[in-house]
Amino acid sequence: MADSSREALIHSLAQSMGMGDAQKLKSATGRYNAETGTIMSNGRVISNATVVQAKNYFTSQYNKLAEMDDEGAKQMATLYEVAMEAIDIMIGGGKGASE
Repeated sequence: MADSSREALIHSLAQSMGMGDAQKLKSATGRYNAETGTIMSNGRVISNATVVQAKNYFTSQYNKLAEMDDEGAKQMATLYEVAMEAIDIMIGGGKGASE
């Protein structure tokens, strides 16, 4: 059975079981919905509150580590900075906090 036929059969079965919307959600993974402030990830919805909580966490960790006089801490701070900027870019529609 060809992949497209197999996929169509799976989608058809999912729809008949009332899971058609779940199938759509799964294909929309990795998407940010600016209207609701939610993220689709691995077939589930991450709420706006959780997105804000993640940004606050990364900011807090960055602030703790950025001032340390330790190369390892500074490298970790850079990773947190990347996460903060990624969230800002996603929420800002492509514009980071520093723009």
